[in-house]
Amino acid sequence: MIGDAYLRTLEDAGFVLPGGYGRGIPVWRDAGLHAARRMVSAFETALARWWTPTIVEHPFLMPAGEYRAVFGDYSNVYEADVPEAGGPCVLAPDNMAASVGWLREHGTSGPLVAVGGLLRELAGGAQPLFRDRHIWPAVQVTHLVRDQDALGELERHRLALTRLHESLCLPVMTVRTGNLASYGRTTYLTVSCLPDGRPTVTATLYVMSGRYRDLLRAGAEVIDVGFTGKLLALVALHHRDSSGLVLPSVLAGTEIGVLAAREDERIRGWRDRLLDEGARVGVTACAPRRSARRRGERRHFREGVPLVIGVRDEGLRLARRSPLHRSDLPDLPDARTLRGELAAHDERLRRSADLRFTAGLRDAGLLVARCDGCASADDEQIFGRVVPEAAAPCGRCGAAGGEVLLGGRFY
Repeated sequence: MIGDAYLRTLEDAGFVLPGGYGRGIPVWRDAGLHAARRMVSAFETALARWWTPTIVEHPFLMPAGEYRAVFGDYSNVYEADVPEAGGPCVLAPDNMAASVGWLREHGTSGPLVAVGGLLRELAGGAQPLFRDRHIWPAVQVTHLVRDQDALGELERHRLALTRLHESLCLPVMTVRTGNLASYGRTTYLTVSCLPDGRPTVTATLYVMSGRYRDLLRAGAEVIDVGFTGKLLALVALHHRDSSGLVLPSVLAGTEIGVLAAREDERIRGWRDRLLDEGARVGVTACAPRRSARRRGERRHFREGVPLVIGVRDEGLRLARRSPLHRSDLPDLPDARTLRGELAAHDERLRRSADLRFTAGLRDAGLLVARCDGCASADDEQIFGRVVPEAAAPCGRCGAAGGEVLLGGRFY
């Protein structure tokens, strides 16, 4: 069972309001909204290696008839009669039908990235930000491709998702599973882990089945990719210390926090040069007393700031996170030096999370090699085959095989 400490961390960092939730419905604050947008931007950058994606946000209401024509009696969505919208509507449903319609209307194939919220009806309790009823952000990619290109394009989407996880300093692998309720003719799931090493699914990638392709009237194969704010919950689960949230640099609203008694011309010019080079720098007024500097430093740490520079009468001091380490600086560092510090910060976060992943999967015996014959035996539950596939001798019989992830269904 996941505890609530990660949620308290996000509350302290100003990502969500404390308490007062409806079941599974967090109330987002500015810091969380901005971090979510930076996550979407990081994903857009990953996609841009191969395509020029379009970002859209569909209306909250979708005519129920259009939705049911594709998804039938799929029951975990909310439906309401809205006379102003023409009658029965589904509230913030899956984006794929609307996205395929958008692509047909605009005469393009995508990829189209739909962002916004999805509203779900869930049985039982739900932990905010890990499995929400109102899921925000929900990011869903729809891409229409030729049949002969489908697997190659799906591989590029897999690589984009892998790069997103790496930028968030989260461990990741992809597995190919069997068809899920006839939804996808090819199904990939990206898998990360909880801090105790247990695997958890973070994103889905499908080449949709022919049934859905025809119901959507797509005229092409449909690739569907999706992930949610669960990624931000995983960041908070993995990357926090006794001072609070430790954000990867790609998510941090302030990458370099500066505590100074006054913002003189030297500091102002240095800050402006960094801003011109794309760094996110924040200068905060702070009394010269040591106690005041430590309070200011702790405030930055709670907000997830990776680097904090204290400007003191006796010199400059840089505080790094995870683990906390302070050292004196001879002068205000230039952009190249700070980029190196931020890269080292991210690598520390990435390395610690990767160690948990290795301990939770490989060392625990969940990631093993199996040949086709041994994989088809009934005495093991195989969750999926690792993608990309790499030859490895079967751990049981020694025949040629590949890596598989063991385990039943897990969220």
